[in-house]
Amino acid sequence: MYKVFLVDDEIVVRNGIRDCINWEETNFVFSGEAPDGEFALSLIQEIKPDILITDIKMPFMDGLQLSQIVRKNMPWVRIIILTGHEEFTFAREALRMGVTEYLLKPVTSGDILETLKKVEIQIENEKSERENTEKIKKQLIQNTSLFRDKFLNQLLLGSISPVEVIDNCADFNINIISKFYIVEIIELKITNTGSSEGEYSEMLKSEALIDEVVEINNEVIKFNRVFGETILIIKGNNVQNVEETAYALAQSLKYEVERKSSSVLEISIGSVRERIQGITQSYREADLIKNYRHIYGKHKIIGFNDISSAIGGKKEFVNIFRNDVYDFLKCGLKSDVGYFVNQYMDNLNRVEMKSLIYLYYSFMDIVLNISRFISEMGGKVEQLIPWVVDLENFVTGIDSIEKFGEVSEAVLNKVLEFRDTRVEKKYEGIILKAKEYIQKNVSNSDISLNSVASFVNVSPSHFSTIFSQETGENFIEYLTKVRVKKAKELLKTTQLKSTEIAYTVGYNDPHYFCYIFKKAVGITPKEYRKGEKQ
Repeated sequence: MYKVFLVDDEIVVRNGIRDCINWEETNFVFSGEAPDGEFALSLIQEIKPDILITDIKMPFMDGLQLSQIVRKNMPWVRIIILTGHEEFTFAREALRMGVTEYLLKPVTSGDILETLKKVEIQIENEKSERENTEKIKKQLIQNTSLFRDKFLNQLLLGSISPVEVIDNCADFNINIISKFYIVEIIELKITNTGSSEGEYSEMLKSEALIDEVVEINNEVIKFNRVFGETILIIKGNNVQNVEETAYALAQSLKYEVERKSSSVLEISIGSVRERIQGITQSYREADLIKNYRHIYGKHKIIGFNDISSAIGGKKEFVNIFRNDVYDFLKCGLKSDVGYFVNQYMDNLNRVEMKSLIYLYYSFMDIVLNISRFISEMGGKVEQLIPWVVDLENFVTGIDSIEKFGEVSEAVLNKVLEFRDTRVEKKYEGIILKAKEYIQKNVSNSDISLNSVASFVNVSPSHFSTIFSQETGENFIEYLTKVRVKKAKELLKTTQLKSTEIAYTVGYNDPHYFCYIFKKAVGITPKEYRKGEKQ
């Protein structure tokens, strides 16, 4: 099924296209609509349609401007332009921009369906061609790609000077000059292939999908560090725009790859840095995130700022003191606690340091690492481990290396339980705040991803990522569910008409409200009020 999204400032046109086509009998689903390009953008970003139908002339943001933004950020979307005879020059311009089809107004439901079927054939043909030619394409560019990737990996490691970087980029036709940079690391994880051959095939397919999304954006430099790991260097002249692009691109990549392959993506994003040397810094930050995935969640989009803010700042994070206990607290598994403690005890035995004084010292070192780790995770050590307030007396109870191992294993298990529980609640406050805001403003027709993101003080792209990852549904799905639930309550407990209820739950178009209600509940508002079932 292909999702269709409609943008037109004429409500009559929107109603006609939405209501006069029996979508259930086609390979298409009508997924949403908007009266202008500006209003449509956040909805399109959330819904991620396969096909966009848009009028050319609209207030605030016209169809050409909307098409240009969608082509840049969501290149898989096929665009159909609606235009009048007097706007034909605009239609030609739209085709040059990469718009798939155009239709002259007035249009009938038959015209729309015929064009949608043409676009469907194009999508299927392109998919088949891409799969058939991808292997040949990779063979043809392999040698050049290997040298290019080797050079860009040297750039990441900071092993060549800025002058050499600029010279080499010119040779490879790479535009590296920019004011700000941010680095993304994309790791492919294959599921349910059943064979190494199938895994390799899925890797190639997934990389082709990544190419398709990335190649249209001139501000992104893409290359592979190792097979299954892709690096993106994103450029820009504004800190906020660079970061927004990074998160929006990460969401698009994750959505496109995971719905069209058996791969899942783990995406790590460094912080925005200045100058060419900053690329190395941003890469190191993104690379550090991989060591913390067990703590902050696998198969997610994680930014360096998400982690550094939780543990006290970037400088401290980058220069973090490493030792066996602290590393185990960050990345270890509860099932490995016993083995880790035994190894620790073996080391004590090996160097013949089993005296009580050394055992006390070693246990104090473990407690210090635990205290530091709990504090960095936002907890209070005395609440989790009450005996720490009387540590001196507690330590005197450790009278053998066996007792040392027993107590160490117990406290490490407790800390790892705290760690795993804490991670699950990392964004709980933001999500709760957002949901409360939606509940209180459900009647506001202007509520949007952008307005809620602003309220919780998170960028729209980042908030969209957090919301979908933590709740399991996108923002539009949740907002619709809240509005439909409120409408059901009003239908059963008040005498308000359906039209009045539509406005009360944030829909300016009563017809669209009825459409959404029936889609969600299975029956019309009128039938629901009467208690009828289909």
